[in-house]
Amino acid sequence: MFKYILLSAVLLFEETNAADEKGGMPQLNPESFTSQVFWLSVLFTSLFLINHYLFLPKINKIRKERDKTIDDFIEDAKGINDSINQINEKMKADLEEAKNQKNISIKQSFEENKKILDLKILDINSEFENKKLELNSNIESSRKKIISSIPSTCVSLSDSLYEKVMGEKQKGSTNEFNRFIGNSLK
Repeated sequence: MFKYILLSAVLLFEETNAADEKGGMPQLNPESFTSQVFWLSVLFTSLFLINHYLFLPKINKIRKERDKTIDDFIEDAKGINDSINQINEKMKADLEEAKNQKNISIKQSFEENKKILDLKILDINSEFENKKLELNSNIESSRKKIISSIPSTCVSLSDSLYEKVMGEKQKGSTNEFNRFIGNSLK
């Protein structure tokens, strides 16, 4: 770096000598260097002071306010996220509770309906049992009636057959039929 500064100083000195000899540019006239350096230092010092005491504090203030606003927004967002998470947890808990209550309600309804069904099945079974007993008794009475009417029916049929086959009327008796069969129907 030092080399470049030295090189530029040498070139500047060379050019000023050349400008003196040729009458060159007035900015490079060594007589005006002091005023140029003075105004340059005044201008840069004033720019530095204006920047340092006027613009930089405003920029710093804006930056701090922006950072504060961003931090406030981040805190608000965290608060909102926390409340959303709490709401989600509450919703999950409420949903779980509703599911449990629904399951309990379904289970109770199922048990009640099962009891009602069991009672109806018992009623139907007892009704069927009663009808079965009634039918069995009817069948038994019909069977006894049919068995008791078999000898008379058989005798009347045999009389009709004998009359049609032989052409004679003969009357048979149920006593003969019972002797002939040997009371095997009873």
